Amino acid sequence: MKKNSLLVLMGLCLISFETLCQGVPKAYDAVNYKGKVKGRLVKLILANGYIGASSLNFFMLGKTKPLVFVPDAGVANELNRLKFVAVNKNEPAYFILDNMQDAYEETPAFITGDYFLNSKKIPFKLAKVKYPKH
Repeated sequence: MKKNSLLVLMGLCLISFETLCQGVPKAYDAVNYKGKVKGRLVKLILANGYIGASSLNFFMLGKTKPLVFVPDAGVANELNRLKFVAVNKNEPAYFILDNMQDAYEETPAFITGDYFLNSKKIPFKLAKVKYPKH
């Protein structure tokens, strides 16, 4: 009896694991933007349709891996501004992007914002990356 119960439990676990591995369909479109802040490359992946899934990569001089920043909330504030904080909790810098919407009918050509480090505010502009059509 115990052996049968164990086999059933193992089977249910396997089915649950298989379901998780199949993944969930993406509910948003990823739109790429890039620009520079203080001469350093910034890349934004805007999740059009679910702004909370967006991410921002900040490439530091002399480093091969970027610092990754994610939204601190799943939605923009009442002024349509969204704060991006570092995944590495020890990083004091952060970004605030303007005109952030959960879903755009047509994504903007540019996104503006401010980079904050040590109480200094540095404005910047990101341009939508256009890919060649095949």
